[in-house]
Amino acid sequence: MVHGFVLPAGLVGRFAIVKLWPELKTAEDECIARLKIAASTLGLECVEIHANGRLLENQDKIITKQHVDFVLHLHYDTPKLYDAFSFVALWNPIQFYHEWGYSRTSRNLLSHDDFISCSSPAADDHVGRLIRKAATHLPPLFNLYHSIADIVHPPSLGDHKLFYAGINWDALRGGVSRHQELLKRLDKTGNLRIFGPSLFQGVKVWAGYDSYIREIPFDGISMIDEISKAGIALVLSSQAHKESDLMSNRLFESVAAGALVICDENNFAKKFFGDSLLYIDSRCSVEQICSDIENHLAWAKKNPDQALAMVEKAQDIFRRKFALKKSLSDLYYGFSDRKLELLKRQTPEASIRINVRLYLLLPEYSEAILNEHIASVAAQEYKNFSPVLVIDKIAIGNYRSSIENTLAKSPVPIDVLEIDFYAYGINKAIKTRRRIGEILAAVLKLTSQTDAVVFVAPNEKIFSNHLQVLAGSLIRNPGANCAATAAILKHTVLPVHGVHERIDFCELTPALPIGYARFIFRVSALPNDLNLALPYLDRKTMAALVGDNTITQEIPSTVMIEVTNEFPSGPWNEGQENELISSFCPSAFALSTGHEIILPQPAAPRPSAGYMIDKIIKRLNWNWILAQLSSLRRDGLLARIDVLKSKIKNKLV
Repeated sequence: MVHGFVLPAGLVGRFAIVKLWPELKTAEDECIARLKIAASTLGLECVEIHANGRLLENQDKIITKQHVDFVLHLHYDTPKLYDAFSFVALWNPIQFYHEWGYSRTSRNLLSHDDFISCSSPAADDHVGRLIRKAATHLPPLFNLYHSIADIVHPPSLGDHKLFYAGINWDALRGGVSRHQELLKRLDKTGNLRIFGPSLFQGVKVWAGYDSYIREIPFDGISMIDEISKAGIALVLSSQAHKESDLMSNRLFESVAAGALVICDENNFAKKFFGDSLLYIDSRCSVEQICSDIENHLAWAKKNPDQALAMVEKAQDIFRRKFALKKSLSDLYYGFSDRKLELLKRQTPEASIRINVRLYLLLPEYSEAILNEHIASVAAQEYKNFSPVLVIDKIAIGNYRSSIENTLAKSPVPIDVLEIDFYAYGINKAIKTRRRIGEILAAVLKLTSQTDAVVFVAPNEKIFSNHLQVLAGSLIRNPGANCAATAAILKHTVLPVHGVHERIDFCELTPALPIGYARFIFRVSALPNDLNLALPYLDRKTMAALVGDNTITQEIPSTVMIEVTNEFPSGPWNEGQENELISSFCPSAFALSTGHEIILPQPAAPRPSAGYMIDKIIKRLNWNWILAQLSSLRRDGLLARIDVLKSKIKNKLV
């Protein structure tokens, strides 16, 4: 027990937080530092991870639900890429989603298991619209703010100076904003102290400001100390933040520092802090704003007792609602019940169970892939399933001892089904790959005493809730014969991955695969004459299995497809497959579920070429790029992408 906090039973007392840009110093670093401090005060451990789930301090280790209770994801630019319960913080104004690509970034939110609110109606309603008809998600329950653990300094007016911190983005844009004009005026009064980076993206962002002091390290506490020394904090919001009633960390850290706050007209501040703050209206003229600030400073100097009473009131509000210690303890105390509520929502009929046969495809022996299959099986939260390793007869003959030894280590028994993935020559040295449809048809012929089937390709990994989501869908929808999740398209060598929701059998490219494991099929609904079509298909086998059924599309992204390891690979005739499908189940081509992956709109040009290059690289949708280059051989793809980057860079410079 630390400060009255008792870790609930069944939890490990450790959570992870994603650091999206570990090579850059960003505001997220300060938020992470403060979360780590807050966790420590409760006796909890907060570990930093990359977006792909690898520990920042040990990239050979990938976190799972066994290592952490949950993961906190603070940004919308990447989806969930790790197999652990994931909260995404709704900390960003809605305008940001439109700027970075609304469909892509909004879909990233839905890859997470749950949401954390910061009391922005616009941000919460954004998610509410996305999940209003979903059985897998609920509106946010817990709150978490850009705050700090607790009050750090008692009320004090310090040196009666006006504290301001920021990057001064307007200097990067080469333009002038109302904030910049206001700061220029205040700079001449001698009452202002400015903190922030002196050099950012190669630009001296605070050049020409007499009030600029220095950069403050992102350590979770130095900023608070400087605010306390100044005594009065200027809290300004962007227009995007004001439109979303969303407050940045400056308000919370200023109150915790014991400073008197002068805030703009952001509705969040007025709603929650009321008359414990002083206000300006940034919609007024710059002259009026500057005059109002100077009047507030003069009032505080003349009436210190009243000013300190306001600070004390603000700190009382902070303690009751906004301290990170409170948010984290509330989250931990309610976490287990919240997970149970989500589970019951996904599978409301606890008495109904669907038996699932999980077929793990392994046409070529690979110890690494076999271990991935075993890990996927062992992780499953849904228990009413039977895993079967489907392996080539020759491969298992050559590696039987190794395969049996590896399977013996699996915590869940896995049966083995030997299938001819290849047609071999007389001396076995020459082989021809059989169509995947032939393989699946042979597997289904041997399938009995099960309600549903799921196939996992060798380039696919399923998360621990995958079968729960798919089986739950069939349980909730007894009339449905096929359900599917979204998938994460993973590129081993590229930094950005995407959520692939779209299922369209009309076209198929290596860069945008439809996948296998994302589907579950009710066995009783498979057509009796399936063998008229399935054995003759290779890349579009799922179209025949879907047949004339409708796909029940589920929101979670519980499958990860390694796009750079295409399965199956080799030449094929899409035209012939399309004609076959058109004659057997033409309605499969009429199916079109999910949304397209859309390339984000580029940002407005900026004078700094280096800044723009970094921005473009961050915002590029690699799925879209790969789709355009899908006709190239894989071994030449990286070189072409490098050429493309080089051309962009040369054009900008």
